[in-house]
Amino acid sequence: MHKMVQSVHYQQVDPGIRWVKDTEVAIDSDGPLDASRTLTPNVIKIAEGYRMYYHGFGPQRPHAASQGYILSAFSTDAEKWQKEPGVRIDAGGEGAEHYIWSPDVIPLPDGGYRMYVEGRTEQAEGGVKSAIVSATSADGLVWEKEPGIRLGGENTAYGAPRCLYLDSDQDGLRYRLYASASPYPSSTVRPGEFNHHNIVSAVSADGLQFELEPGIRIPQERALESFSVYAPEALRLGTGGYRMYYAGWVSAPEVPAGSKYHGRIFSAFSQNGVQWGKDPDICVDNGGRWDAAKASEPCVIDLPDGRFRMFYEACDLEGRWRIASATSAVEQ
Repeated sequence: MHKMVQSVHYQQVDPGIRWVKDTEVAIDSDGPLDASRTLTPNVIKIAEGYRMYYHGFGPQRPHAASQGYILSAFSTDAEKWQKEPGVRIDAGGEGAEHYIWSPDVIPLPDGGYRMYVEGRTEQAEGGVKSAIVSATSADGLVWEKEPGIRLGGENTAYGAPRCLYLDSDQDGLRYRLYASASPYPSSTVRPGEFNHHNIVSAVSADGLQFELEPGIRIPQERALESFSVYAPEALRLGTGGYRMYYAGWVSAPEVPAGSKYHGRIFSAFSQNGVQWGKDPDICVDNGGRWDAAKASEPCVIDLPDGRFRMFYEACDLEGRWRIASATSAVEQ
């Protein structure tokens, strides 16, 4: 197996479906750049430990027009995190005029990194259009946006990307991008109705030009997914097959302002990365100290002791968002 395949979104064994929530929050929404929103974690291993990229929005944002940007934090042990100064990528540019979130960072074959991110642009006729855009960096801290849109469509909004390397006998490495997809403009539905918010995939030979694969990877089909299936975290497994964690949202009009949905984290398994079978149980349910309303946007890394840690965005009943975590129940 090519080493790049194992460099990101790869685990030797399956992290499984049993998770125990950690007591302390990983990233609190308490800084000048993230006091209003702290969302969408993505963690990678680096030589010194771990770096987390996440969406932030706060009162001391560098540009008044920006509605959100990508920040980062560092940890030596994936437990205690220190926020790094400055903004990694701000909103602006094609496909991301007003805000960006849901970063996904991968190392590149020739060195450096590429970040895929969901960009959003508010439309003059109302609503928000989202697409996948990208940026590159030599050191993971200073980023330069790449021109163009990686995945977009006139009648579809794409978001929450996760990009995996694939082997190919003929052409070397290929890329598969999993993403959330929803109709644009959004249709109005009543609570409990399905609204075609699904997870799809696209493939690429260069990581820049992606072609959608036919069909839907994870469809809405269960009551607890009736508002959305969203935010895939896909892992290629050394033991064979793929594990995906994803968010399922359902309308919850009874909760306070700012928290109109309940979110939970579910899982699925695939032998080939295309056809997926959902696991029946909830991996991480809402209802805890940090995630009384929502647990969403999972990201999984392995720990030195053989366990795994899942980071996810958590929303309480007051509408405050933080990055929380859970650890696999047993060592693998």
